[in-house]
Amino acid sequence: MGTNYYLHAPKCFHCGKEEEPPIHLGKSSWGWCFSLHVKPEEGIYDWQDVQALIEEKLCSEWCIKDEDGEQISLVHFIKTVTERNGSPIRHPIDHWHCIGHGKGTYDYITGEFS
Repeated sequence: MGTNYYLHAPKCFHCGKEEEPPIHLGKSSWGWCFSLHVKPEEGIYDWQDVQALIEEKLCSEWCIKDEDGEQISLVHFIKTVTERNGSPIRHPIDHWHCIGHGKGTYDYITGEFS
């Protein structure tokens, strides 16, 4: 069981719908390193690229939410990614799903998340 995290666009003033689809940031699963969603085809290769994307979007009134729709602060999200408890399990690098291990308690994961 885990929790997915997303960047959410501001809502349209007129219709109330988000102006763009949410951007998946990754998944926190108990006992594992954080699964940081990287998208090399979009130029997102590592934690620094994800942080730059978040900073850019937060300046445009986007927000971070968990899969239940609860808004999460940037500080809370960073701690969730970089300060995992204990010795979290690393995803095996297979160059398909997990393309690398971050310097912290996160791994670089591509593809679809559930």
